[in-house]
Amino acid sequence: MNSMIYNPTEEFETKFKNLHLQNTNEYFEELVERSGIDIESNRKTIREHAECKVSLEKLKKDLKWKKILRVIMCITLILIPLVIIKMNPLIKELKAKIEENQAKIAELYKLAQSQMNPLNMLFSNKDSLNIIEKTIPAISFDDCFTTAKEAHMQMNFDFFIATNDEQSTTDLISGDYNENPFIYEIRLVHRMGTCTYNGSLPITWTETYRDTDGKLKTRMRSETLTATVTKPKPYYNPQVILNYCAQGGPDLSFTRDASGLDKVNEKQLKRIVKKGEKMLDKKTSKAIKNNQDFMSMSNTEFEVMFDALDRNNEVQFRTLFTPLAQTNMTDLLLSKTGYGDDFNFIKTKRTNKIISKHSQGKPVTLYAGCYMSHSYDAIRESFVSKNINFFKQVYFDFAPIWTIPIYQEKPIGVSAPVTNFNRLFSIKECEALVNTVALRHVAHPDTKTQAILKTSVISSSNGIDLTSVTAYSYDIEKRVDYVQVRGGDGYYHKVPVEWDRYVPLTYTNNFYISTQENIGDKNVISSRKGLYIFT
Repeated sequence: MNSMIYNPTEEFETKFKNLHLQNTNEYFEELVERSGIDIESNRKTIREHAECKVSLEKLKKDLKWKKILRVIMCITLILIPLVIIKMNPLIKELKAKIEENQAKIAELYKLAQSQMNPLNMLFSNKDSLNIIEKTIPAISFDDCFTTAKEAHMQMNFDFFIATNDEQSTTDLISGDYNENPFIYEIRLVHRMGTCTYNGSLPITWTETYRDTDGKLKTRMRSETLTATVTKPKPYYNPQVILNYCAQGGPDLSFTRDASGLDKVNEKQLKRIVKKGEKMLDKKTSKAIKNNQDFMSMSNTEFEVMFDALDRNNEVQFRTLFTPLAQTNMTDLLLSKTGYGDDFNFIKTKRTNKIISKHSQGKPVTLYAGCYMSHSYDAIRESFVSKNINFFKQVYFDFAPIWTIPIYQEKPIGVSAPVTNFNRLFSIKECEALVNTVALRHVAHPDTKTQAILKTSVISSSNGIDLTSVTAYSYDIEKRVDYVQVRGGDGYYHKVPVEWDRYVPLTYTNNFYISTQENIGDKNVISSRKGLYIFT
């Protein structure tokens, strides 16, 4: 069976979109059949529940107006006996009905939950991945990112495990596409920026002036002086990245950034391409003159749109970007079917990173809890819509890779896998695990920001890794700067501006990481994908 995707943009529309919808519906129906739930009974319960909620709102509204009427009647003292005789019993009766209605709503909700529990309990964190594997059989997802795979990617595909304190993996899924390994991950990235703080100071002064009769008089004047100061501030942003490893272009590195050219009209695009052609001619001439390795391709539309002009190996770049790959990439960049030109593409030898705008802020897998509900119809709508949207997200993160046919070929001649490791569990899985732990367990007690968590193994034995977890975070100290500002009275005044001083903190603690069978009576503080962290 040929697993090649020859034109990812076109094939999504003509093949994969409908196929994935079909597979999602079939997968859901299988879960429903296994659960043995009574759909019509649940729908009846949900209808009754909704009707009770409508009734409750009417009763609450009626009670509100009767209370208002009672107040008005009490204001008119002559009607107080009528209030006691008529209104108070009515209000008491309404309150009783409301309580009865609320109890009925709670009872129906509990019944609906019990009706759906057999289905809710069947959902797993791998449902969305299982359906993708059925739609695109060349993709397979791992249960866990192992140390063997981590070493394989580092040894055979130049994959770099970030060990600096600027980023930490908070979630990931790993797998293979035609035996080419990949990691789809969320990183928490730290960067230092600035923040502008504002301060103010009201001032008053006495002013002497002449009135219309020419007489000297005094009056009070006031003004609020403002000032700003700019100070360093840390920022933390989650970043979704697809890391895809392939043998094509083993020495080639380049970067390209999303340009949004899919948003311009045809006339504007032609103008941009024409302008780009002149720049390419100049760059080519300069490269020839300086004996540099750059030669513009004849397909200048692709060159301008893909804009990977910092490439370091012209021969390998052309080997990757065959005429078919150029056409595929241009189609993808201009696509209205997908997300257009919204991705950064960073190639470092045999590792490729795709960072798309459409995936930022999204999960890298759908967890079981996101479907659960007390209503069958709500569950079905949620399951289908979320899986369709997730598939499109993942598909168009892989699409830039699939535009290049050589990236879909199986790797050959890779080195033998490493078998001896100084740790049982991979760095990235351990980072993702410690990021599920409450900060009070792993960060400095004075921490008032998010933290970048990094792990390193101390020792490994008997199925347990003794792991050092270091948290990089900040304390916040209040400070005040006084800025000289000239007021309307002609004098300079010190305007106070409060600001936050971020004090770096580093805190290291040791924990054990292992699987369930090795926990014993230890104090477990978190778990993820069958891994447990404990003290």
